Amino acid sequence: MPVLFKLTEGTNKKSIDKVLGTLAECGFEASRLFPTHSIPSLARTFVIRTPKSNVKRIQRVLERFGSVIEYIETSPNRRTL
Repeated sequence: MPVLFKLTEGTNKKSIDKVLGTLAECGFEASRLFPTHSIPSLARTFVIRTPKSNVKRIQRVLERFGSVIEYIETSPNRRTL
């Protein structure tokens, strides 16, 4: 299940490295959702692909960073009709 999070505008490289490093220490790999995008708001969006059982843990880790994180969201459950 993908977990998306976006960093707030103006977040410096040191803070980005701290967020990504903390996630890595907890066993989660975050990557840019749009790695080559030149629009800053899209370039600040990251994704973590993980089993559903890890979602709450990831949210707790990211919530430690307070205002550095603009939002955290998961993909909705979809059903094929």
